Amino acid sequence: MTAASSHFTHCGLPGIDLIPFGMHACHFYKDRGQLVAALAPYFVAGLNANERCLWITAPPLPADEAVEALRAAWDGADEAIRTGALRVTDYDAWYANAQELKGLDVVRLWLDEEEQALADGYNGLRITGNVTFLKPDEWATFVEYEQAVTDAFHGRRIVALCSYLLPQCDEAQIGEIMRAHHCVLEQPGAEWQVAASPEDVGRPRPDLALKGTSR
Repeated sequence: MTAASSHFTHCGLPGIDLIPFGMHACHFYKDRGQLVAALAPYFVAGLNANERCLWITAPPLPADEAVEALRAAWDGADEAIRTGALRVTDYDAWYANAQELKGLDVVRLWLDEEEQALADGYNGLRITGNVTFLKPDEWATFVEYEQAVTDAFHGRRIVALCSYLLPQCDEAQIGEIMRAHHCVLEQPGAEWQVAASPEDVGRPRPDLALKGTSR
């Protein structure tokens, strides 16, 4: 059974092979270069697995620059955009359509996107959002939303990777983010792995890596 036809799909990040559908993960990055290094291979893997990909961008990587980064990593980017397999949208354009909705309604938007992707013949939906746009007074509500996403994605053919700028997060916020997601993906060296707790961010934990996961 191939990854695409099972409950697993390829992650794309070196060191982590297969990831389960329904996964709502996050990662922390320090700068634009680290953000590109995570998201470009993540989306290339999804597009190669016939997943519809939706990239919600924000500074320091706006939509036009995200497209350029993906073009540099993969020569099929323009065709994926042309066919609708890939959509790259700045956060203000995406969330403008949902600004009057409450958290659970926004979650429903993601589930609707998954259902449409499956109806259009894709193997699933792959998404990411960079949340540098958050304001301090929006933090608590957003963490509740992230937890609702984790609960709602269980059993769905969706994989999600949320991007958090590390300099914007204090220790307490890092803990809240980690608890609101299934796992944290990190790259302390050449390969990616999984961090188990807030104290583990940036520390090698090869025993928790998903590399070689198969069914």
